[in-house]
Amino acid sequence: MPNAVFAARRADLDWLRVLAFSLLIFYHAGMAWSGWSWHVTSADSLTWLREAMRFLNRWRMPLIFMVSGAAIVLALGTRTPNAFVRDRLKRLLLPLVFGMLVLVPPQVYLERLYRGQFTGSFLEWLPHAFEGVYPGGNTSWHHLWFVAYVLVLAIVLLPYFLWARSASGQAMQDAAGRFVARTGLQWAMVLPLAAATLWLAPISYNTNGLIGDWYGLAYYGTLLLYGAFLFASPPLLMALQRQRYLSLAVGVAAYACLYLVFIKGEVRPVIAAEVRSAYALLSALNTMAWLFAILGFGHRYLTRRPAFLAEATEAVYPFYLIHQTVAVIAVYWLLTAGVPSLAAFILTVLATFLGTGLVYAGLVRPWSWVRPLFGMKPLPVAGQGALPGRTASL
Repeated sequence: MPNAVFAARRADLDWLRVLAFSLLIFYHAGMAWSGWSWHVTSADSLTWLREAMRFLNRWRMPLIFMVSGAAIVLALGTRTPNAFVRDRLKRLLLPLVFGMLVLVPPQVYLERLYRGQFTGSFLEWLPHAFEGVYPGGNTSWHHLWFVAYVLVLAIVLLPYFLWARSASGQAMQDAAGRFVARTGLQWAMVLPLAAATLWLAPISYNTNGLIGDWYGLAYYGTLLLYGAFLFASPPLLMALQRQRYLSLAVGVAAYACLYLVFIKGEVRPVIAAEVRSAYALLSALNTMAWLFAILGFGHRYLTRRPAFLAEATEAVYPFYLIHQTVAVIAVYWLLTAGVPSLAAFILTVLATFLGTGLVYAGLVRPWSWVRPLFGMKPLPVAGQGALPGRTASL
């Protein structure tokens, strides 16, 4: 039977999911002014914005994958393996394909237009929308890479998740959680992430492209497993709550060392081979410290379920799917209009949240036939009440 712990701890999990994906929207809204290459990039950059985004980079996607690992256990429930795989294909593959066909092409079109690689209307460009593979071609999943990774990793790691929900698996996880909480061995979770950075990153290619991204698959797969384990262990969550200030201090210190020794304010720092092992260990320590701190503070304070949280949790996945298309459109028009960088960034954030909200409220949420395309369940039939499992979990 499913682990009852998850049913009791849904408030902090839902809060973390909503907050993590909200940060992602802020992040993508700022990419044009980061100084890093993006789909539509300003010639001017905001140094303070880049440094804030660099800090977020250390733990924003790890947090999302960790929360998604817990969500996978929730989605598995009492389903058979075949039923779970069918559900993942419906909730992940269908929105991924729809997104690649409908949501991503406008982003690629505006990039080609902005860079002078195409002239003409969107309708004139559509016949070229799926010629070749991005970046040389136009076929891409852009920000939807996350969906592809979660889908593949959830299926590959399904044997573990099936074992974890079994009686023996729950008993072993409970014992392991108690032992880790008592001994402080959660810090050993740093080592697999460091090993992936040290050994797999140098031989990986096609970042966020799945095929050949051995580092990304190993790193994010490990974080999925961490999320499933941590959220299934009340003693370990309590230990993280008690040690939240320690984790925060370690995170601050580790990031300070990382920045002063390796990053040094450079736009794209290069890590020398002879110090790569030290960088990998410090980077993983920094990431896990911030994750432990976030989980600890979340377990302590994110315990209530206000009325809007259920709605926000349901909206998270569609917002994620839609938001970058809205952001790229906003950035394109603001840059071509010559709006100053700071004002353009603020307007992009506002336009992304507002535009995504309008699309979701008007074109997605009310329509039963549209909702599955965005990973949502159809609206309940009148007189039958709400359908079980209201969230579009990742």
